[in-house]
Amino acid sequence: MTSPAAVAAPPSAAALEVLSGLLRDAVLLAGRGTASPADIDTAMRLGAGHPAGPFEVLASLGPGRRSSLGLPELFPEAPASDPTAAPAGGGWTGPVGVLGTGHMAGGIVEAVARSGRPVRVLSRSEASGARLLGALGRSLDRAVSRGRLDEAARAEVFGRVSVTHDAAGLAGSDVVVEAVAEDLAVKAAVLGAVDAALPPSLPLATNTSSFRVGDLRPSVTSGRPLLALHFFNPAQVMRLVEVVVPDDVPDAAGLWTTASAWVRDLGKTPVTCADSRGFVVNRLLIPFLNDAVRLHEQGTPAEEVDELLRTGAGHPMGPLALVDLIGVDVTVAALASMAAVEDDPRIRPAAALTDLLAAGRLGRKTGAGFHSY
Repeated sequence: MTSPAAVAAPPSAAALEVLSGLLRDAVLLAGRGTASPADIDTAMRLGAGHPAGPFEVLASLGPGRRSSLGLPELFPEAPASDPTAAPAGGGWTGPVGVLGTGHMAGGIVEAVARSGRPVRVLSRSEASGARLLGALGRSLDRAVSRGRLDEAARAEVFGRVSVTHDAAGLAGSDVVVEAVAEDLAVKAAVLGAVDAALPPSLPLATNTSSFRVGDLRPSVTSGRPLLALHFFNPAQVMRLVEVVVPDDVPDAAGLWTTASAWVRDLGKTPVTCADSRGFVVNRLLIPFLNDAVRLHEQGTPAEEVDELLRTGAGHPMGPLALVDLIGVDVTVAALASMAAVEDDPRIRPAAALTDLLAAGRLGRKTGAGFHSY
């Protein structure tokens, strides 16, 4: 079990009330074998910004406090581990294909290009390809202005990125990463079109945050290596990548080793999880946000809900502010995706979320959600 000393201070009693569902879910995921306790803790620290993982929080609580919250007295041990320890080599070293030109795709393109690998971006149009290159240039300019890159390195990174409008132009890549809209039909259509144009041995990876790799399996050739490499936003900055290789993929162990080593080579930390909707971070984080919304529905002002988790649990952002940042529409869609395969009342979108969605108050992108911007 992780030592309680690993946690600076346990959350306040009020914050624990809101976090209790997340803590129970963490034990549930570990018990199912979705991920190890150590990987769950690493995922929530690096992917959600929590100061301590759920098993570290559980370990910091005495039996009486766990019992009063309905939390388990017995839970899987989370052995100490070094999340930065890299396996010896073995990752993809050649060109990488990226499907998509939006914000998430652009972050992945930058992360890969900054690792020294050429990146080939499949764009639907000249305009969308130009937008991606423009966004990449501006991001690299910010890195230069902050002293994180010099002008020569900026030119090298930018020069590694090329845009193609023909899926066949991705042939010769070591792996192709899909990062299009979080819509199952859209992802299936894009992967299906690319699958038809590429050799069947070339691995395809989805950056999905809501769906399973298995949900996309029917869209590609039987036997093609298919996995999930779930980057977090902004991908050029965030250190976590969830690596999901279903057992039915040919040479699943070898593919997992290669993909995990590649993630390390990008300067990021891989965590392993089973092929279930939400994987680790979203499966724990999104229902927790739903719990916070329900606390707000019971009469606690949005500002107080956010302050409770910031000061009571050390979260970098309050949960309702985080919903506004993620997007009310994205949050509702993620909950609906998980609820479609798991009958848990906590996962059904809270009424306040669906009301905001119907009103078009989607958060920061519309200027208003739980807060006004």
